[in-house]
Amino acid sequence: MSTLFIERLLQPLYRRFSLWGDFATQPTYLYEGTKDLEKNFDVIRAEYDEIIKRYDDFAPFQEISPHQTYISNDDKWRLFFLKGAGIWFPKNCEQMPETAKIIKRNKEIVSAYISVLGPRKKLEPHAGPYSGVLRLHLALDIPHKQRCYIDVNNERLHWTEGRCVLFDDTYIHSAVNNTDKLRAVLFIDIVKPLPLPLHLVNLAVIKMARLFSYVRIPLANHKKWQRVFYDG
Repeated sequence: MSTLFIERLLQPLYRRFSLWGDFATQPTYLYEGTKDLEKNFDVIRAEYDEIIKRYDDFAPFQEISPHQTYISNDDKWRLFFLKGAGIWFPKNCEQMPETAKIIKRNKEIVSAYISVLGPRKKLEPHAGPYSGVLRLHLALDIPHKQRCYIDVNNERLHWTEGRCVLFDDTYIHSAVNNTDKLRAVLFIDIVKPLPLPLHLVNLAVIKMARLFSYVRIPLANHKKWQRVFYDG
């Protein structure tokens, strides 16, 4: 059974019955974990300030997800995974231990990683593969509020350091860093709130996702990158 088939089957149900409604962008207060993330921004930012010193060694997106080079095909979008599709990256978590603790106590978080856009970088319009999650960004380093933004379903959102934005990434979206500096967010996927029995169906699909190529290949590629990052 393909991921495309599953998405086509479930997306209308998820959008219709989502407990937060069917909107491309969502108010962040709906997700209780927002408070925890924003309250601990200084802690997360301090750990980010240390690990970003190795920015040039971060994994380029197209090497992690080679099937998605239509989004980014240069080295200007780099990632540092803490958790992906429910799978933890312990060595990376050791580099950001307090951030990892925050993620662990927010059980709705499926994936979490540092996402860094290089100078003058644009991510091409695209849509996420599965509507059973919602996307949250905690803005870590935003060099210019007006020149750094994300467009979601024709709505423009500007990041503010220390604050979150929440959206459904299965709507068409793109991101821009129109400055000469790095732009960084803590990139998080949370389980979309759904009524029973859809919630249980969603949890099962999320757990199975690591078996599908669109998740399995990036996770395997990141593990390969990790060996180079730590062992040289």
